[in-house]
Amino acid sequence: MVINDANVFNYKSKVPITNNTRFVIKPKVIKKYRNIPDIEKVMKSYGLVDISDLDSNIIVKLQYSTDTNFLKKNIYGELTHAYLQKEVAEKLVNASTDLISILPSYRIVVLDAARPLSLQKLMWNETQIPNDLKEKYIANPLYGSLHNYGAAVDVTISDTLGNLLDMGTKFDSFDNLAYPSYEQENLKSGKLKPQQINNRLILRSVMKLAGFSPIATEWWHFNSCTRDYAKKNYKLIVSHLLSEVAEIKENVTKPEKLKEQYANDINFRVQIMTSSFKLNKNSKILNGVEADEYYHNGLYKYTVGKYKSINDCLSIIKEMQTKGFNDAFIVAFNKNKRIGIKDASELIE
Repeated sequence: MVINDANVFNYKSKVPITNNTRFVIKPKVIKKYRNIPDIEKVMKSYGLVDISDLDSNIIVKLQYSTDTNFLKKNIYGELTHAYLQKEVAEKLVNASTDLISILPSYRIVVLDAARPLSLQKLMWNETQIPNDLKEKYIANPLYGSLHNYGAAVDVTISDTLGNLLDMGTKFDSFDNLAYPSYEQENLKSGKLKPQQINNRLILRSVMKLAGFSPIATEWWHFNSCTRDYAKKNYKLIVSHLLSEVAEIKENVTKPEKLKEQYANDINFRVQIMTSSFKLNKNSKILNGVEADEYYHNGLYKYTVGKYKSINDCLSIIKEMQTKGFNDAFIVAFNKNKRIGIKDASELIE
């Protein structure tokens, strides 16, 4: 059977995932008093809602409140509750309800939700990887992420015993095995197993049915809306420090705004090599490939093609590998300006 979004099924009932009747949310249980950390008070000050107040079936395991993330450190402090915009949280409740109605022993697990821009900057600045790789996996704080508006969520699925389903990679994996756009290729090569793909498709199906959009580079990440919608309808969560909130909300300094036509000018290219010196177009190093050159971070870099989606690049990568460019990979541009793969993926959703 070819595994794709159209034929995800309930292993017990073999019932395809279609539009499901939403369940009525149970009245919330009165919670015991707890100390609320300042970062959580910041979330509340922006009008965000605590997911656990809406649906106790949703499990929250914030990975940036632990050291099980790519930074290998806790950057959220004592935050253990996940916050989102109200309408985004309601979509997540619908996804949870649909999942339980189809597979009663499964639960949505939130790995990350709203994230202040100040912590986005911290991620960007402290990541110990080259800039070329950094912009492939982390949203540049210059543009901001939908997480910074409380409009994106990172999720997975667990069983009722708390065991996470095998998705083929860990959360925050810096590997193309995490790319939904590479799944069929990785399945054919044996790098991903059918069960791992099916687990991802179950997650994507209930999230898409609830109104979320996946991105091409992370199986766990889902957007509730476009960046343009978020900018018009939500406040940017600028700082995680409560002492700064009042001042910031009076005089918010937003990241540099993207031009209106920005998303229309996004394109993806296949980078085949990097050189410390400028290459002649007829250089033997290029092996007869007609490549475009750009200068970036002090190096000359060479790319092939200009495409509107990551998927369009996959066959070109294979072709370049047959010509000896084994490390060929995908890069993103706005016109002729290099931007991050993740930023580009979100902008074209």
